[in-house]
Amino acid sequence: MGSTATRKGRGRSRLSTDLIDSGAVARSAPGGREGQAGAGDTDPLAFYLKQISRYALLKVEEEQEIGHRIQDLRANLEALRSGEEDHSYTRDELAREILRREEALRVCKARMINANLRLVVSIAKKYQNRGLSLLDLIDEGNIGLIEAVERFDYTRGCRFSTYGTWWIRQAIIKSLADKGRVIRIPVHMLNTIKKCFFVSKHLTQELGRDPLSEEVSQYLNVTPDRVQEISRLSQDTASLDITLDDESGTRLSDLIEDDHQEQPFDLAFHLTLQDTIEGVLEELSEREMRIIKLRFGLGGEGPYTLEETGRFLGVTRERVRQIQEKALEKLRENAIIQDFRHLY
Repeated sequence: MGSTATRKGRGRSRLSTDLIDSGAVARSAPGGREGQAGAGDTDPLAFYLKQISRYALLKVEEEQEIGHRIQDLRANLEALRSGEEDHSYTRDELAREILRREEALRVCKARMINANLRLVVSIAKKYQNRGLSLLDLIDEGNIGLIEAVERFDYTRGCRFSTYGTWWIRQAIIKSLADKGRVIRIPVHMLNTIKKCFFVSKHLTQELGRDPLSEEVSQYLNVTPDRVQEISRLSQDTASLDITLDDESGTRLSDLIEDDHQEQPFDLAFHLTLQDTIEGVLEELSEREMRIIKLRFGLGGEGPYTLEETGRFLGVTRERVRQIQEKALEKLRENAIIQDFRHLY
């Protein structure tokens, strides 16, 4: 009980510090002192929500303008610090000019962060009752938001809410996998358990029964004894198939992330970005989207072979392959996908 309280205390303190450093809401952080709230605002979460509601959402044009401004300020600062920018500043004047530009950069980042704090809350609510309080989930999500603002490239044409959602979700999921367990399991074992679960799920659908350890071991390239050991470990902590949220139907397995990308990029992409896949696929033509969904088992269909997909669409196997390659090339240019590949 004591360790849980300590963990939450650290989370709230970190949230306040990170947001202050980023120029965002300081006193409205969930871990702020209740004395900062008015009479009747004794609930830290309610007070936080009230405070962040005053920040207006950004229009597309405003996001582009702020993104442009951030990139310009970064470039100008780098040029000034490295001596690439010609100037006639004295030493003291140069120091003041650097501070002025740093402050302008901080203000731009703060505006982007503040405008998206409610986005963090809406995402964090979907991960409640999984080992961390809502305040801690918001804490972790805000860290992801700050990272998203740091990495956002307005020239890619992607809405910040789409881009930021991925970073916020990843920060929350990583925190749940790391902190939300009563029994701590090494990260490499979490990855192994996840792979074992998905192979077992696939074989169950294919065979119409629970697979044997020997059958699972062939897919994982491990011994049957190792599969049984993995199964016992997952059962000792919690069933990976347990439903954590009756409303959304989310399972514990949805929270375990693979930090070592040993599977093909496209399959890992499907498993990790399930919630945003439709938005990403909108960049494709109708036929390209259909082929990607059939080939990689998206949207409840497949996965199907090239021949099977060709029969569905009335085209040759080679034509399916060509369209698939063209579609995957488009997806690899997507801003979200590029950041995903960078991480994994």
